[in-house]
Amino acid sequence: MALKKGTLVRAVREKLENSLEASANDTRWSSYIFETWGEVLEFRGDYVQIKFAKVPTPVIWLHRDQLEEQAA
Repeated sequence: MALKKGTLVRAVREKLENSLEASANDTRWSSYIFETWGEVLEFRGDYVQIKFAKVPTPVIWLHRDQLEEQAA
């Protein structure tokens, strides 16, 4: 996946639910991260900062392997 700033992505439920991040967090994930597209804002190593504009929430960080890119 060739992500860059501005790319639209959403979380893949199967990859997120069984991840290291899930074991360290409350796993009651909000449905919007799986059902709506968020914009890539920043990168730090293998982690991507995402802003979901349709829902007024803070930005989140997810591992790039847990994301699905919107088809062009």
